[in-house]
Amino acid sequence: MFGWLATHVARVCPRAVGADVERRWLRIAPSLLARRLPAAGPLLYLPCAVPTPADAPTGLLAGCRELAPLLYVRRLVAACAVGSDGPHEWLECRARDGRLCARLHLLPDSDYLGWDALLAEGTPVRAERSARRGDERIKAAQLLDFQCLRLAGFEVLDALPTARVSALGGGIARGIARAEGLALSC
Repeated sequence: MFGWLATHVARVCPRAVGADVERRWLRIAPSLLARRLPAAGPLLYLPCAVPTPADAPTGLLAGCRELAPLLYVRRLVAACAVGSDGPHEWLECRARDGRLCARLHLLPDSDYLGWDALLAEGTPVRAERSARRGDERIKAAQLLDFQCLRLAGFEVLDALPTARVSALGGGIARGIARAEGLALSC
């Protein structure tokens, strides 16, 4: 597990040229992802603007429209990179067809044991085809604390804005959002 030492993340963003990014592919069900996300604590959530596939899971709902891309996740790509400014970890959340649905970034304020438990739930799979051009159109950047609730027989994936984040965590999140051309939403 890498610790957070980074203060500038623009150089280790997922599309960075020259950054040596290690990726590990995992298969995961959306309901399992929803149940494990809350244990990771505050995360930077970057949902994509691309349309979601038609294979919605049964028994799982999104608490708000912004979380809907996570309902279609079938693969996680656990990525990590070490740049001149330190290590950085994130998850590429991909649909069955390989399309990017969202990215989740680990922050200094995140629960590293919860993050590791989430990764341990995934089943390792062979790397799939590379991402298609233009599939990384991120539409927002939010600091969120995820929740998974049971409501009338359904699991509901929901999230609240992170109540408090450290100066280091906030700086890292703003740097990642800036690298995507976005302002961090609170």
